[in-house]
Amino acid sequence: MSEQSAGISPDRPSRRERRAAKRAARRSWPQRLLLLLNVAGIGLALLSAYVIKNSYGRIERIERVELTGSLTPVEDGNPRGERVLNVLLVGSDSSASLDPDSPIQEGRQGERNGDVIIVAHIDERDGTAALLSIPRDLWLPIAGRDREAKINSAFAVGGPAMLIDTIEESFGIPIHHYVNVDFAGFQGLVDALGEVEVWFDRPARDWNARTNSSQTGFLMPERGCQALDGPTALAYVRSRYYQTMNDDGIWEGGLAEASDLNRIRRQQDFLRQVAAQAIASGSRNPFVFDGLVDAAVEHVTLDQELTPALLLDIGNAFREFDSDSLLAYSLPAEFGWVGSASVLFVDQRNAAPVLELFRGARITDARTIRPEIHHVASRTEEAADLAESLLIKGFGEVGTEIGSVETPGIQLRHGPSAAEVAAVVAAHVSGVVSVVEDPDLPGRTVVVALGEPGSEPESVDADGQAIVVDDSGRRSDDPGLDELRSTEATCGR
Repeated sequence: MSEQSAGISPDRPSRRERRAAKRAARRSWPQRLLLLLNVAGIGLALLSAYVIKNSYGRIERIERVELTGSLTPVEDGNPRGERVLNVLLVGSDSSASLDPDSPIQEGRQGERNGDVIIVAHIDERDGTAALLSIPRDLWLPIAGRDREAKINSAFAVGGPAMLIDTIEESFGIPIHHYVNVDFAGFQGLVDALGEVEVWFDRPARDWNARTNSSQTGFLMPERGCQALDGPTALAYVRSRYYQTMNDDGIWEGGLAEASDLNRIRRQQDFLRQVAAQAIASGSRNPFVFDGLVDAAVEHVTLDQELTPALLLDIGNAFREFDSDSLLAYSLPAEFGWVGSASVLFVDQRNAAPVLELFRGARITDARTIRPEIHHVASRTEEAADLAESLLIKGFGEVGTEIGSVETPGIQLRHGPSAAEVAAVVAAHVSGVVSVVEDPDLPGRTVVVALGEPGSEPESVDADGQAIVVDDSGRRSDDPGLDELRSTEATCGR
C-alpha cells in the first residue's frame, strides 16, 4: 500500500521519522554544557566590554595639569609604531588621603614632595621599555633658580614644570608626558591587583638606628615569597633605612648614605612585579582593570596631552610585552656631602651611555654602552688594540685598567638586566668564553676581562660558543640553577 493510499501525505514525516528527530533534538549533557559555557562566555565578553568602556569614560575624569611650556612635543614625523616617548613618573609623598594612624603620617602635614622620580622610556620601534630612576637626593642646578639643591626640591618648590625643566636641562632627556601618583593611589593600585608577591632572601625591616624607630613601619619577619597588600607594599618601597637579618639573628644595613640607591633597586624590582601582575590579570580581567581605574581617578594626575586614546594606543603596542624584558636603570651617582647634608652627585662617566638611550638611541646602539677593559700585564697591547677598535665602532668612552684577572681567557661582566648589552659588546670581541652578571656594575657598562691566555674555562660548549654563567659561576645548563629559577618563578621572577 502506498503512503498516499494509506492517507499519509508524501511531504509529512512518518511517526518513526518524527520520533528519531525528537531524540536527535535532545542534546547530550556534554552538548548542553558546551552551550552553557558559550552563552556564559558571550555574557562575560559583553560585560567586559561594558566595564572597560565605562572605565575609559572615567579615565577622562582624571585630574590634568597644563605643562605645554615644559613638555617636549612628540615629533610629528613619527607615525604610530615608530614613536619614542619619555614619560616622567613621580610618586609624590602627599599623605593627606592616607589613614591618620599610618606610620607614614608621623611628622607630616600633608606636604607634597617628589619621593620617587622615574623616567619611563617607551620605544615602539623595537617594542622595548626601560626605566631610569633618578635619586631624590641627587645634587644639581635647579631650573629657573640661581642655585643647586636636591632634585626633589624642584618638585616641592615649582611643581612638575620645574622638575621637568631641571631634568631636561641637566641631562638632555626630552620629557613628552607626565604622570603623578600619590601615596593613597599607590596603595589603591596594589590593592586593585589583590596582592603583589615579592621574594625576600632574609627577614627585613625598616629601622633607623639613630632615632631607634621605623619611618614606614615595614617589617617582614620571614624569608621567601611574600604577598604584599597596598599598605605593606608602600612601606616596603619607601623604606630608607632597610635592614636584613643575618644567619645569627642580627639586623644589618640601614646606612643613610646607601638608602636612596638601595631603595631604588627595591622600587625597580617591585615595579617589575607590578607590571607582570597587571599584564597577567589587569589586561584580561575587566574587574581588575576597573579597580585600577578607580584608584587612578582619585589619586593620579596626568598632563593634558596624555589622553585615553594615547594610553590605549601604547597599551595595544605593548600588549605582548614580557615584563621580564623591562630594563631598569638607576642614574649612576656617587655619595658625597654638601655641608652637613649627605647627597648624591652624578657619575658623569657611567651616566653618559645610559642617558644616550633615554635621548632616543636604539637599545643596541653602541653609543649607549660603555665598555671597560680589565687585563693582566701580559695582555696590555691586546687591551689597547681592543679599546681602539671599540672606539672606532662607535662605543662610548672605553676605559682600560691593568691588574689581576682571576678568570683565564676572556670574560664579559654586565650589570643587572643587561645581558643584551653584553651581547652587543660580545659581537665585537673575539674569543669570549663566558658571560657573567655582576650586580654592582652600572646598567650600560660592560667589563671585558682579559685573563691569562692559553687556557679556556669549561664554559665553552662543543661548538666553541660561550655558555652564560650566573654571578655564582654556575653554568646556565646546571640543574641546580634551574631549581633556583623554579623557586624564584613562584614570585614571578
